[in-house]
This record gives sequence, structure tokens and C-alpha cells, in this order.
Amino acid sequence: MGKIDRVEWEDVQGIVLSGYGELKRSAYLLLRFQSGDLARKREWLSDLTTRLTPVQPGPSSKTQPARNLALTASGLRHFGVDQSTLSSFSFEFLEGMAPVRPLGAPIPRRTNVLGDLEDSSPEYWHWGGWNEKSREIDGLLMLFAEETGINQLIQAEMTAMADIVDGEPIVLMGQLFPKEREHFGFEDGFSQPKIEGRPKKSKGANPKNRKSEIKPNAEVKAGEFLLGYENERKARVTNGHDRDIRRNGTYLVFRQLEQNVPAFNTFVSDVARKIGETDDWVAARLLGRGKDGEPLVAEKPNGSEEDAKNNFLYYYEDRSGLRCPIGAHIRRANPRDSLGPDPETAMHLSKMHRIIRRGRPYGERWEPNGANGHGDKAERGMLFIALNADIAGQFEMIQHSWINNPHFNGLYTGTDPISHFPDGEGITIQSRPANLRVDRAKPFVTVRGGAYFFLPGLRALRDIAAPA
Repeated sequence: MGKIDRVEWEDVQGIVLSGYGELKRSAYLLLRFQSGDLARKREWLSDLTTRLTPVQPGPSSKTQPARNLALTASGLRHFGVDQSTLSSFSFEFLEGMAPVRPLGAPIPRRTNVLGDLEDSSPEYWHWGGWNEKSREIDGLLMLFAEETGINQLIQAEMTAMADIVDGEPIVLMGQLFPKEREHFGFEDGFSQPKIEGRPKKSKGANPKNRKSEIKPNAEVKAGEFLLGYENERKARVTNGHDRDIRRNGTYLVFRQLEQNVPAFNTFVSDVARKIGETDDWVAARLLGRGKDGEPLVAEKPNGSEEDAKNNFLYYYEDRSGLRCPIGAHIRRANPRDSLGPDPETAMHLSKMHRIIRRGRPYGERWEPNGANGHGDKAERGMLFIALNADIAGQFEMIQHSWINNPHFNGLYTGTDPISHFPDGEGITIQSRPANLRVDRAKPFVTVRGGAYFFLPGLRALRDIAAPA
């Protein structure tokens, strides 16, 4: 084994290693900065940086509010970052999630890659899209607090930035429901990659698997998530200088995904009735897990507590998809050892395309018959966040080649059943003596906004805020 990079965790923003699970309420402030007055904007940034939460904030961090800041390419320009420095960032980040589409021009390539079509087109987004009302976003301030403190935290930060933002920030509110269930009713947050060199908890080592040396949740090199460190290809992204503002930073993908819960429930019930199964059986085959988070593929013995509900592989246990359908959401989003000429090579390839997810539900829980007073009319969904060092090779590759691909892993038709992609084709559930084919309904998820951000290290933010 080669030498492990020592990651400067004290310089990394806390959301990279923590979803702040103890802080149940969150707010995401989408910022547009005023032009001019660079000195005042740098003053605000310098002051904010002293309040941002690092990876190692101290023993009282679990109940203290948390703050993290990410900026788009236009946001970096607002703070005077020069073009030569900006050119060192990835093309995907500089172009943005929804590149401008002149009137009458073809749909941009990136929009097609992500499958942001029809109802999910940037033409209809609430923010970050093509129309004037959802114009360019410059920054994302993420706030986390306990139930009673979130509104006070929002107000304090909005007061601090009042004279540098263009109009009121767009505020999206997130929250964690009991057992971290999302709106379709599934427990969420499993299968997060373990970063090599991360601060480790004092627990015993996970015993080797007796059937295979391949570990279901093997560590992934830090360079897959943080710029400046070796990645799984044994390469480093940055120029090697400590003052490179990319060092200890990561790209942050932020998308607002609206969920149509009544339509999902109706679809599941209709399919269950037609094939003679329960609603929960059908829902589990669409996602790849039961609603309690239990994987459909049996977990391996002797997994550690940290690996709970994530200690499984596909190649030997379920290559044909009879337990967990090949096209199920979790199998597409993280194929583990199932793609490639052999399981070991497949697992290594999979590690090159992992993302860290930090999303949270927004909107009120759906209740049958409108028991909470709003029922079907309330907007609800997922504020999706992904952290990765390579937008094209990680987030976009997963979306295009796995989630939206009708030929994923040998399939002939169908895309991710829980994706926003409007493919209009059927869903295949592997079964004996014959596979079950289910007509795909209109997508249950609609994209309502999105942007590519960069989450800088704290030292980089201080450098950006410093006078020229």
C-alpha cells in the first residue's frame, strides 16, 4: 500500500465529512451579489470566514449552528478572482449546470447529458435556469441549526450581507425527518464513501470478508473529493502550490428536485395490484432497498456497526438481479462490483465515480387525504447536494451513463425508475420464470433549479477576501 496523503482537515469546510445530523433544520441561501464595491464584499467574506464551520470545529460542535459557503464561477469573479486563476477550474464548473441558451438555439449539450428535458428543462426552473427571473446565482450559504435556532441564524446572516446582495436571497428550507426518511418514505443517507485519511472513530477494525477480499465500502482516495490530493487514478488536480485557491476545496452540485408523492404512491399501488405483490415489495424493487433501508441483497456477516445496511456486493451474490433489479436506483447510482470484466476491477472503477451526498428534504410531509391541511398541493422534494472533485467524471457520469442509460449493465430498455429523466420506456424487474415489465409512468421527480458551485478551503477564502 502506498503512502496516504495527510489531508489538511483543519482547512476543509465541515460539510465534506459531516451532514450535521444533530442539527435537524437547515437553510440554503442562494445569493446574487451587487456589482461594484469590491472592498465591502471582501470585508463581508473575511468576517463570514471566521464563522464558517471546519471539519474539526471542537467538542461542542454537535449542538452549535454550522455554516458553510460555496461560490459559482460568477461569485468568484465578484471577489476579484482573475481570469488566469479561473481558467484553472474545470470547464463544467465554468460553464455551469444550465449554460445560456440563445433564443432558437439547440438544447445545450450539458442539459442533454443531465437529462434536464421537458418539465425539468432549465426553461422552467425557479432559479439557476435560462429565463430572466431565474438568472445566474453567485453563492450558496448553507446554514444548519436546531429547530429553535434556524430562523435567528438566517436573520443574522441576511443582516450581515444586506448591503452586498442584489435583492433578497432565495431561501430554501430543509429538514431531517425521523429516521432520515425522504418524501417517498425511504430511509436515506446510506452508502456514503469513506475518504482515505479521514479522522477515524475509535472502533475496532472491520474483519476481512471471508468469501472475498473485496470490501463493500472500501476507502476512496481523498483526491476523488478534495483538490490537491492523489485520486484513484494516481493524479492530483492543482498546480502543487499551497496558495492555489483550489487546494482543500471541492465542487458542490446543488439541485432542487421536486417529488410528486401522490403519483408515486398511486403508481406503486397499481403495479402491485397487477402483479399480485404488496406496495412495499414494488417500491423496494424500484429503489433497491426496503423503506427501512434494508438492502435487497443480503448483507455480509461480520460487518462493523459503521457499515450497517451497506455491507453487500452484487457480483457473486446477485449478478442476474433476481434480488435487487439491475435497473434499481441504488444499483445504478453505485454499481459496486457489478460492472467490468471482474469484480475487483469493477470495484476500482466504481471508486472513481463516487460522490458524497449531503441533501435534505424540503417541504412538509405528505399525509393521505390532506391530513396536514395541504395534501397534494404543497411543494416538497429533495435539496440534493453532491460533493466531488470531478463534476464530469463523477456527478455527470453517474447521471448520463448509469442513471439515464437504458442499456445500463446489459439492459435493453428503461432508465432509473426514480429519475426525473422522461424516457417513456418500461421498467424491467428480473424474475423467474420470466422478467416482469412495468410501463414507466411520467417521472415522479422534476428539477426546479440547480447550479455548480465550488466549496473552497478556509485558507483560500481568506486569500480571496484579502486586499489585492
